[in-house]
Amino acid sequence: MSGFTKIASTIVAVFIGCFMVFCCLVYFHIKSNIAEETSGALAQVREMVQLNIPASQLKAIVEPSPHLSAEYFTGRLLENYNSLEQGNSLSESTAKSASANEGIYDATPVIIPIHENYYLVVKPQDATELAQNLHFFGLVAGLFFATFVLLLATLHIAVKQRLAPLTQLANALTKLSEGKETTALPHSDIAEMNTVIKRFQHLQCSLTTKEQQLIQIDKQLAVLQEQERTYLARELHDNVGQLLTTIKAHAYILVNAKERAALEFSANKVQVMAHQISDAIRKLTARLHPLVLDRVTLQASLERLVYEQEMALPNTHWDVSINLKDYEEDRERDIHLYRFVQEALNNVVKHAKATRIGVQIHADKCHLSIVVKDNGKGLGTHIVENIGLSSMRSRARCIGASCNIESPSHGGVQVALNLTLRGYSQDMDAAVA
Repeated sequence: MSGFTKIASTIVAVFIGCFMVFCCLVYFHIKSNIAEETSGALAQVREMVQLNIPASQLKAIVEPSPHLSAEYFTGRLLENYNSLEQGNSLSESTAKSASANEGIYDATPVIIPIHENYYLVVKPQDATELAQNLHFFGLVAGLFFATFVLLLATLHIAVKQRLAPLTQLANALTKLSEGKETTALPHSDIAEMNTVIKRFQHLQCSLTTKEQQLIQIDKQLAVLQEQERTYLARELHDNVGQLLTTIKAHAYILVNAKERAALEFSANKVQVMAHQISDAIRKLTARLHPLVLDRVTLQASLERLVYEQEMALPNTHWDVSINLKDYEEDRERDIHLYRFVQEALNNVVKHAKATRIGVQIHADKCHLSIVVKDNGKGLGTHIVENIGLSSMRSRARCIGASCNIESPSHGGVQVALNLTLRGYSQDMDAAVA
């Protein structure tokens, strides 16, 4: 059942109930008015009887009245009117009847004796006037009903036209949930409806922007994966591969050489190159996964990471403060935090050309904050397109943290991460669910 049908049904039910009560009140009011007018007419007849107006003249006066009827009666009266037969005068009977019915409409018929067993009886007659009044009321009620039906029809058409944007909005939401493209919604002259349409359009624009950002992130991830594959292939081919080739050559010498000096030289070379292969594999493994996190705390891992970057830029002033003594470690979260700081420092080392770099990392049981800033050349207009920045934002989203990247007009970049630690596990479970 539609909303309009429910509203219309409620209106009709209330209207019918009120109309029935109104009809009853009108009916009883009409009856009361007719009874009052009839009683008044009978009272006038009694007064004319007291004035000894002839019966024939009374009949002529009464006949045009819509409230009374007059007719001659021949015979004995009923028991109700025995008081007349017992010699009571008409005026006395009338007085008794009036006093007995004081405060109540008196509709007692007036009986005027003419001869013995021959009377003129004036009785109330309200059926005709009641029918006329009810007929008129029926016409008015019919007109009112017709107006009410016309009003409902007009209301239905008006509401249907005004709610058309709401139907289109529902269809647009259905298409949006199915991932289909939606059409533009029309403007509504209803303020509340127009507000809903504007909110939907804003939501649609936001979803479109987020979808484009996800597509861009997917492209960036694909580029990063390809870069990692290229790096691994180059390292394995140019470093490990060449070392293995050299080892094979010296192994051949070891097998075929007859002089001790040649054997010792080749053996030393094999040993040195084996160490070089081990170092290369360790570096590749560290690049793929920070094994240091499996052996030491997050604070120690970050201190080592910052120290390595300091060694890469010995002429740069570093302001470092790391305090995670009260931090409760979580392996999955720690990997994201480590990668976040690593990416921030890599961006500074590779692109910033800074002379001052600041690293502040602090945490307690409830909150963790990371700030990496420099006085380098800044980001310019490439804040959105930078793959490293998108990677940091993605890391922050994975752990439910906020990431703020600012590049002031005077230069430099400040990367800040803020994370509420209390309830982290529950939040992550809810996000996965």
